[in-house]
Amino acid sequence: MSTLLYGAETWPMTVANKKKLEAAHHRWQRRILHVSWKDKITNKIIRERTGQDKLENIIRKKRLNWMGHVARMNSDRRANQVMNWTPEGKRGRGRPRKNWMGTVREDLKCLEMTVEDAVRMSMDRGEWRGCVARCAVLHAKD
Repeated sequence: MSTLLYGAETWPMTVANKKKLEAAHHRWQRRILHVSWKDKITNKIIRERTGQDKLENIIRKKRLNWMGHVARMNSDRRANQVMNWTPEGKRGRGRPRKNWMGTVREDLKCLEMTVEDAVRMSMDRGEWRGCVARCAVLHAKD
């Protein structure tokens, strides 16, 4: 898991990447349990047997923890500066590429929070950990 998710907290998660990662995670869980896909056992049952959460939820939790860490950094640190940076000039044609802050905004929607509220709340580590845990529980029910 550590090799698979190295740096996952900084990835802008696309649907295609999410599907590929979930497929790899399920394949490895099945291999651990010695269960073939021919056995017609659902991924949900496999996750229950291994005690693992969905990979999407694990990454979401890591991403929100990292966002809180970056928000608490000094304003002269590069990561904190990048969090509030907007590029100058006109952007190119077509759909904008998925970025990290957009992914974080999607994660915060489940908590009905804005980024500004999350930054304010993340200044208290204990409160932020509870908030991240609440988000993980909300998504585990899905």
